[in-house]
Amino acid sequence: MAIKHTLALDIPDTACENILKIWDASVYGQGLDIDCPRLDIYMPGFSYPLYYTTDATLIPPTILEPGFQKNFSTNDLGITHPDTSPPGTFPDGLYTIQYSVSPNEEVYVRYYHLRVTKLVNAYNEEICKIQMAACEATSEQQDRMKDLRYIKMYIDAAKAKAEYCHAPKQAVEMYEYAKKLLAQYQSGCCVSCNK
Repeated sequence: MAIKHTLALDIPDTACENILKIWDASVYGQGLDIDCPRLDIYMPGFSYPLYYTTDATLIPPTILEPGFQKNFSTNDLGITHPDTSPPGTFPDGLYTIQYSVSPNEEVYVRYYHLRVTKLVNAYNEEICKIQMAACEATSEQQDRMKDLRYIKMYIDAAKAKAEYCHAPKQAVEMYEYAKKLLAQYQSGCCVSCNK
């Protein structure tokens, strides 16, 4: 029986707009070397990745070890200057994240991650604006909740298209539609009236 690495990542959603979480969920082959671990992070709209690996020459040094649980800031990835405080925010959109170990061109895993943090935060702000009590909602409140559920369905569907169906183009289209619906809702228009 061949022993090999089974690489896997967990990229959980976060409500924090200036953090990108990436966790190593790999199972490493017993007795096999784990050399040159590397993350390639393609951000939305970019055709070249940001590389993150162990580099002792940097100040502070970067470390990427098996079992890592990284909460990256824009400073960590070199997007903003290390002295920038607070660090910048990560844009919503489609990320392609690849994790590899040596030989990196052969031992890797690649994921699509649809980041929807800003959109979900805006959605949650709209939920908070609806003053509901623990009793039957008014018809206006019910209409607002119906519209917001419809928008949330598109957000969830977009994530599923990217991360489970591996249909990034459809995912981005659905994300953009959800964003448009939320903007329409925020302007006071009835979302469900236009269906």
